[in-house]
Parts: sequence; structure tokens; C-alpha cells
Amino acid sequence: MGKIETLQQSILDKVQATGEAKVQALQSELADKLAQFKTRLNDQVNQQKDSFNRSQARQFEIRQQSLTNELRNDQLTHKQALLKEMIQGVAPLVNQQDEEEFVKLIRHVLKDINESQSFKLTLGQKSSDKLGQESRDALLKDYPNMEITEANEAGKSGFMLSQAGINLNYFFEDVIQELTPQLLIELEKLLQA
Repeated sequence: MGKIETLQQSILDKVQATGEAKVQALQSELADKLAQFKTRLNDQVNQQKDSFNRSQARQFEIRQQSLTNELRNDQLTHKQALLKEMIQGVAPLVNQQDEEEFVKLIRHVLKDINESQSFKLTLGQKSSDKLGQESRDALLKDYPNMEITEANEAGKSGFMLSQAGINLNYFFEDVIQELTPQLLIELEKLLQA
């Protein structure tokens, strides 16, 4: 029996050695696969982190540019509102001229009128006191075909000349409103200089 037991033991030892070798090979293979999986997982996590960081950086840049644009637009809107307010304040200043300057302006504009045809001078309500009776009489003497209307243009300063259906509008508010876009550009250039 000794030989059989020895043979059995020898077979068992070989089976056990073979099994242990297979287990070790499988454990080694599993350890390699686990290491590869961990590496892939770490790579994937790092890629996702990088992608997230790039996405966050991109969103931050977009938001920063958006806020910069918004700030620039707000500043531009505010600046234009201030400039318009300044420009609108010009009409009352122009209307502060004395009677002599006002009459000079009317006479200067009358150079463009055909004096041989009748024409009408309409004053703005805010400028009606700028043309006294003496100045009216002098203008009517120099321009006999001119009629100075008694109806004033409400809320306006300056004057309008009308001849043959054509109106030459020198109401200061209207002239300034017409010139506002050009004045805004010029003031903007002056502010940037």
C-alpha cells in the first residue's frame, strides 16, 4: 500500500501544483487585468476632468466676454444718453441770444429767399420776445414782401420762413434734432481724442 499511497500522494501533489500554478496564473492574469482596468479608469477620469475643466474655462470665457460686451453696451448707452441730453440743452442756450443777434440770424437766412415773391416769417413761441416792434418794422421795411405771422409755433424757439409751399425750418429744437446723429459722432470723436 505504501506505493499506492505514494503514487496517490504524488498525483495529488502534481494536481495540487498544477492547480496552484493555474490559480497563480489566473491570479496574475486577474491582477494584470485589474491594473489595466485601473489605468483605463484613471485615464478616463483624467480625460473627463480635463474635458470638464476645458468646458468650464470655455464657459467662463464666454460669460466674461458676454459681461464685457454688456458693460460696453451699457457704457455706450449711458454715454449717448448724456450726449443727447447735452445736445438737447443747446436749444435753450441758443435762444438766450439777444434781439440783435436773433435779427442778424434772420437777416442771414433771408439771403436765401427770393425777395420778389411774398414769404412769411413764423416765430417760435419761446423766441417771440426776441423780435421787438422796432426790429419788426425794420425787417418789414427792408423786405416789403414779408409777412410776420402773429401765430407763434408753440413750444419752439427760433423761426421758420415759408415761401411758395417751401418751409425753411430754423426752429432750434428741430435743427438740433436733425443734427443730433452727426453731433453724437463728432462729440464721440472728441471724447476719444
